[in-house]
Amino acid sequence: MIGGFVQRVIGGCASNPNRKRNSIHKREKKHFRKRKGSVSTSPAALPVRRSSNAGSRVGDFPFSDSMDSEDGAPATYRKSDVSNKKFYHSHSKKHLNGKSSEDAWFDSVSIIESDSDDDFISVLGDCFPFVSNALGSAPNTQHENESYVVDSGSRYDGLNESCIKGASERLYRPRAGLQILHTTEEKPCPGSWSVVSPSVFSLRGENFFRDKQKCPAPDFSPYEPIGVDLFACPRKIDHIAKHLELPPLKEHENVPSLLIVNIQLPTYPARVFLGDADGEGLSLVLYFKLSENFHTDTSPHFQDSIKRLIDGEMEKVKGFAKENLVPFSERLKILAGVVNPEDLELNSAEKKLIHAYNGKPVLSRPQHSFFKGPNYFEIDLDIHRFSYISRKALDSLRDRTKNVVLNLGLTIQAQKPEELPEQVLCCLRLNKIDFVNHGQIPTIVAHDDN
Repeated sequence: MIGGFVQRVIGGCASNPNRKRNSIHKREKKHFRKRKGSVSTSPAALPVRRSSNAGSRVGDFPFSDSMDSEDGAPATYRKSDVSNKKFYHSHSKKHLNGKSSEDAWFDSVSIIESDSDDDFISVLGDCFPFVSNALGSAPNTQHENESYVVDSGSRYDGLNESCIKGASERLYRPRAGLQILHTTEEKPCPGSWSVVSPSVFSLRGENFFRDKQKCPAPDFSPYEPIGVDLFACPRKIDHIAKHLELPPLKEHENVPSLLIVNIQLPTYPARVFLGDADGEGLSLVLYFKLSENFHTDTSPHFQDSIKRLIDGEMEKVKGFAKENLVPFSERLKILAGVVNPEDLELNSAEKKLIHAYNGKPVLSRPQHSFFKGPNYFEIDLDIHRFSYISRKALDSLRDRTKNVVLNLGLTIQAQKPEELPEQVLCCLRLNKIDFVNHGQIPTIVAHDDN
């Protein structure tokens, strides 16, 4: 193909212009022949397409965006001699070439799930991914790393400044929970997360199956927040725990001590038609540790539900003609509530949407997947596969997320009276985090990236 192109170029340059243009002056023809030259057929002479689309985006990453303040650092799980004001960056000894595949701009359509007890409708396809993967124990492969430390005085330990700059924008096996600052609920600051009481969510009360009333959830959750990360991703990253340096936590006899929630957010425009539902996006990663009061403050029924969720058990559910066997994880529900809708300058359609769904629990099926590893359990929530209406709403609000105060959590739906009242599995508050990437969000490098 290239040879044919070169041949046509050479042939065009070697053609005699006098056959068709007799009016050209002899002096002009002589000048034209002087300018005419041979065309190289070597590949080096042809334009080479870059395999990387990094372009001008490669540059210095603002370390101030990734440091924990002394007042707000969630140091509960960081067993390190280094001050909380220091930023850790794990960098592989192997050279990484920034190669990204072409993004696929596809979306899919699914139903906004109802809150019905026996509604187990799913979209077609692999609706229960963890069943086929058997939820086996996935080892958290360790790599030979160097820890680069940058303190608040911009002093570098163990390497020169050029090495820090080269590895700053693309993170390889970063330490979990260092990207978003932790502040208190009383004194939050923009771009941070804080602890919030589970009682901000309204869940099924003790007599729900009789009166259908919801009430504030019990003021305790089995898993407590310890950190938040926000990463840019050329494509979705499933089982993101494999690509992180996780905090060491004491193991529990019945359930994992670390719960990871990976919320996969698309950044490409929302579209109606089905596709592979993948492309450029963000991963909002939430980290929770098992509460020290797990046994005393968690009801026995909820403890059993948590274990059944993690173990990937199946349960029988009444259908139209017969009972169906479905994963227990189909009970998982997302809790999301905007605290300050009045600050978002919503139009009439957005106000109706917020009013209808704000704070309402929504079943996460089938847009979820589950992964189990050494002392951790990961839940991936794939927003790329949410309904068109949901993705369109998120798309329209993206530029205003920097003004949003959002409560986020998970719960397991109660199906029997003895499982009431419902409890919050985990929750936290996000304080005005900007989800528009202006270059401030680092890109996480997956192990399989070239």
